[in-house]
Amino acid sequence: MNNPWIDISPPSDDVSARRIDHTHPLDLFWARDHIGHYLFICEATDDRPLTKNDIPNLTGIHADFISLNGKTRLVLLLNEQANWEIFYALCNDLVQATRQAKDSSIAFTIILRRLTRWHEFLKHARSDILPEEQIKGLIGELLFLKNHLIPKFGGGSAVNFWIGPDGAPQDFNVHSSAVEVKCQSGASRPYVKITSAEQLCPQLPDMFLYVATLGRTTADNPTAINLPKLVADICNTLQSTASQQLERFSDLLYGLGYFDSDRYEEFSYTLTDEIMFKVTEGFPRICAKDLHEGILKLTYHISISDCLPFTQWPEWLEQ
Repeated sequence: MNNPWIDISPPSDDVSARRIDHTHPLDLFWARDHIGHYLFICEATDDRPLTKNDIPNLTGIHADFISLNGKTRLVLLLNEQANWEIFYALCNDLVQATRQAKDSSIAFTIILRRLTRWHEFLKHARSDILPEEQIKGLIGELLFLKNHLIPKFGGGSAVNFWIGPDGAPQDFNVHSSAVEVKCQSGASRPYVKITSAEQLCPQLPDMFLYVATLGRTTADNPTAINLPKLVADICNTLQSTASQQLERFSDLLYGLGYFDSDRYEEFSYTLTDEIMFKVTEGFPRICAKDLHEGILKLTYHISISDCLPFTQWPEWLEQ
């Protein structure tokens, strides 16, 4: 990820700005002021009077609306340059969310809605990236979304099927089937970690366990998989086929604590294998009904080799 503010020289006064995208319906700019602060500027004609009070408080970011020559200018200013990656993610989210806006009034409505979401995210955001276990787990879910659900059902439906980030016990609900996604590293005795008694025991009629095997590699490997690549691929697909779901997809990622960062490229993998199991009677699992009273939480591991007799892809996703 390139820092778009690096090549903009601070002016002696006012601001120096560079237009972000000439094809965008809004006038959007990367900019720096005379002190060197990083700014994002959006200019458009808007019939509604907007003020700073319309903008939710954004941790680490100063925001303001300015009326100027019949136009409304939104200015976001980053307080600490060290946090430029998360600021860039916020700004880029605004750029993409308003790309299909038919007029400036709609665009500003979208912007205010997105900033409200960012208000919640920034309250809990950290500058660190996710730990590797969570990175691999998210990669597995995005691989299943990108490689299987989107080609089969389209981007809009596929994103709606992804319910894990909302706190559901399983990662996906597809019609009458629950799907849990796991990643493992191809150890001599491969296994996956189950984190609750509900994870493999859904309320839906059918349950499937999808397991992706990942091997570490470098970001320059042509077959490398990492979070920035996967997120960009899915966003591009949604932008062209289901733009209304792009906002929900972004919200789900932010809810998981993910924002775009080059540091995630250090965690690049190759997909070496994938397998699907139907979780039925006899499958190695623990359900809530199996627990003695007083057991509140449990975590356990299941051997992949002992799951092989249950290998089966769902009918709606035949290979």
